[in-house]
Parts: sequence; C-alpha cells; structure tokens
Amino acid sequence: MREHLAKDKYNFALYVPVIKYTNWENINGRVKLYFSVKDPVRRFAGWLVKKSPANDLTFDEMASRTWLLVDGKRTIFEISKFVNIDNKDTMEESLRRVITFFRYIAKKGWITFKEANREANREPDETSA
Repeated sequence: MREHLAKDKYNFALYVPVIKYTNWENINGRVKLYFSVKDPVRRFAGWLVKKSPANDLTFDEMASRTWLLVDGKRTIFEISKFVNIDNKDTMEESLRRVITFFRYIAKKGWITFKEANREANREPDETSA
C-alpha cells in the first residue's frame, strides 16, 4: 500500500486545480477571461483612435465546461470523468485533453494546483474492513 501512495504523489491527474484568475465571467455557458492592457504602445494607439484597448479570451464549450468544473475539491481525474460523459470520448482521450488544457492555463498563471486529500482518494485495503 505504501508503494501505491508514493506513486500517486507524482500522478498529475490526482492534483486538484484551483482558479487564481479572478477577472472572468460565465456568459451563456462560455467562460470569458478579461485582461487589462499594460503595454504602453497599445494604450497609446487606443488613445489615438479614441478606443479602449481590450483583451479578452472566450473559451470554447469543452474548455468552458472544464473551467466551470474547477471548484478546488475535484481532482483532474474527476473533472476528466465529467468531460468524458459530455463528449463521449474514451477516458484516455478525455484525460489527455483535460491535462493539456490544465497545463496550458497553469503555465499562463490562471490556475494553481494543490495535492488532493490522500484519505479521500485512497482505496480501502483488506485490513480496514
């Protein structure tokens, strides 16, 4: 049992994503992230044309669904199960897509990860029955 827990420590699918980025909203099931423009050249160009430079990013359906499933309690594997039900993919394909998405948005700094509660993810062994 101890070997199983040691391997799980480095299993990316057992981490819990937590949203750090706060400037976003859900619009009709689509997540839209808003960014402030800090580049002085773009701000000056916006001032010249009397238009505020705005940056925003709207996720597609799958990315929005995945983002909205992040609650700070579900692991990446559990989120992948929900996405798998919606998209009718194989579990491996769903897990690959979700992990790729989380790596991308983690690299951007929009989410962070914490370790899952080991007791909740632990499988019951024969001695505890």
